[in-house]
Parts: sequence; C-alpha cells; structure tokens
Amino acid sequence: MKLSVVLPCYNEKDNLEALFARLDLLAEQSDSIEIILVNNGSTDGSDRVFETELARRNTSIFKVVKVEKNIGYGFGILSGLRAAKGEVLAVTHADRQTDPMDVLKAYNIYQSAADTKLLVKGFRKNRKLSEAVFSYGMGMLASLVLGTRLTEINAQPKLFSKNFFEQYEKLAPNDFSMDLYFLYQAKKHGQIKDFPVYFAKRVAGEAKGGSGSSWKVRWKLMKRSFKYIFELRKIVKA
Repeated sequence: MKLSVVLPCYNEKDNLEALFARLDLLAEQSDSIEIILVNNGSTDGSDRVFETELARRNTSIFKVVKVEKNIGYGFGILSGLRAAKGEVLAVTHADRQTDPMDVLKAYNIYQSAADTKLLVKGFRKNRKLSEAVFSYGMGMLASLVLGTRLTEINAQPKLFSKNFFEQYEKLAPNDFSMDLYFLYQAKKHGQIKDFPVYFAKRVAGEAKGGSGSSWKVRWKLMKRSFKYIFELRKIVKA
C-alpha cells in the first residue's frame, strides 16, 4: 500500500453519498490506495449510509473506522491514521469544501520532492475576508510564540510519510490543535510545501468549527487554539 487517505466524518450524513461518488474518482487513479472514512461518533444516522455505500464498493480500498463516542476532531483523525497501512498518509475533510482529488496534487508534489520529512498541505483560496483574517491572525500568533513561521494551520489536505506520523503521534492532541502540532513538528524537523486549493461553500451538514461556523463556536476554537500554542511551547522546550 502506497497511499492512505483519511477523512474524519462527524454528523456528515447529508454529504456522504456525494462524497463517496467523488472518492470513487480518487480510487480510480491508483491501484495502491486505501480510503479510510472515520465515523467519529456520529449521532445523525451516518452508520446506515456508511453500510449502504460500502456494500457497493471494494472493501479492500474503502474502509470505515468507527469511533463510538466523539471525543475530538483530532482523535478521529488519529484513529484513522493509526489504522492506515500506506507508506504515505493524507488527511482531508468530509464536508466537501475541499476536493478529495486535491490529495493527488499533494501526493505528486511529495513524490517529486523525494523527501520523507516533507509535509505537503493546501493553501485555501477564495475565502471570506473575515475567515482569512482569522486564520492569518492565529498563524501569526503561533509563529511568534513558537519561533517558526506557520500559515493556514487548518487547511486541507495534509500529506506526510507514515514514518513522520509514527515519530510524533504520541504527543498529538485529540482536538483541532492536532493540525498545529503536526505542522510545527514538520517545520522544525523537516519542511512544509503549500499548494493552492479551491475552498468551496458547504452545501450540506453543519460546520463544526471551521468555515461557516457561528462566531460562538469559532470563539471557543480560538480560545482553545490560543491556549494550546503556549502548551506546545512548553512541550517542545521540555
């Protein structure tokens, strides 16, 4: 297995049918790929949709990892990554705001670089000004506190070697701060390459903390991110 693609899914029932159709196109591009969808404690009836969609497909390519209770965005992704068999691991979202086919662009960049310490990630275009400013501000704060430049922390997809993941996953947090943790490790011990991705509007389901979320939800995320930036500084200095 060369490439494993992990998609965390939390209460995305209304997106799953269209998502699977798009993932079929991704699966056709390689004979050595697995696609892992993480049912991250969903309570909206996603289980039935997963069963229906998997029954139509090759289960040597498509897999579902079920997390019984949602304890965090990061935990869902980590559960999928730990189950992955690929030499290269990728993470992207199930909300259809980022095209799963962007994973192939990231994979081509990774292969061309021939650097197992490389992390490739998307850089979101055409975002609302308020959301771009929010992301820029968090990136600037993280950069100042941690002493290394970090941008578009929560952008997707992200792609890296399995060796990189196994080296740093033990201290990874279980919430949205996981993205920051892995970006920091990649920047300090390797390198990061960005590539532009088109960021679409959410057409179904409810935002969980990113684009389209209420300011109450985003404020909660911002406070947690702010706190974790300083926690991470302590961890790396220990």
